[in-house]
Parts: sequence; C-alpha cells; structure tokens
Amino acid sequence: MTDTHEPEDAAGERLCWRSFPLADDYPRSLLLVAAVVAICVVAAVVFGGAGYGLIALALLALSLGRYFVPTDYELDAEGATIRLLGQARRVAWPEVRRVSVGRQGVFLSPFARPSRLDSFRGALLRFAGNADKVVSFVQRRAVSDS
Repeated sequence: MTDTHEPEDAAGERLCWRSFPLADDYPRSLLLVAAVVAICVVAAVVFGGAGYGLIALALLALSLGRYFVPTDYELDAEGATIRLLGQARRVAWPEVRRVSVGRQGVFLSPFARPSRLDSFRGALLRFAGNADKVVSFVQRRAVSDS
C-alpha cells in the first residue's frame, strides 16, 4: 500500500501510513499461507486429529498476526503511534534512545545499546513503500530530541 499524508498539524508536520504485509508482499504471502496450511495439515495427520491442526493454526495465527492484519502508523512532533486491532501504542520521542534502520522498517528502542528486552519494549515502524520519508522523519525527531 502507499503512504498517505495528512495536513500539517499545529506542531509542524505529520506522517501517516498503513502497512499490510499480507497485501504488500503478495508473492511471499502466498508462500506463507501455503506453509501455514501445510503445517496445520501435517499436525493433524501426524497427531491423528483435526483438533491438532486447529491448535497449530491458532498458534501460527497468533505468532504471525502482525503479518495478517493491517497496522496504522502516525508520526508527529511528539512521537510515534502504532495502531493494531483497535489498540494504540504511543512512543514519545524523548523515550527513544536508539534508532535502527532495517530492510523492513525503523526500530525505535528505549535502550542505548541492543538489549534482550528490545523486542518487548521497542517498536518497529514497518515501511509501506515510504522508507525514505519514514527514515528522514524519525532521524529529524528521534535523533535530535534524544
């Protein structure tokens, strides 16, 4: 999906977009769905019951949920907001101690150095064809404010 811009707010600027990996990464999505179905079928056959296939499906759906559900992102002067399944998480720029740019997105961490707690306390801003805009915005706000 493409990124969308909202009008500037009173603080100066805002960047909003939606990331939906299932739709955005279409060829690999087919492989992922096929792998999930295959794993569920194998679990049902190996363990001798359809219930085990459903358990495998539930576990895979929970672990891959961010891939199958769209996520909305909003960056503004105060911080980043991530909305997923009706839940919003806000990360204020002063809380960001480290910014890591990767292939899939920008990772905001409250720790100055990599930590085992990064995956629990940090936030990934997944790109949706807007990598340059997101990286530029985060570097202006997070790096200059922290």
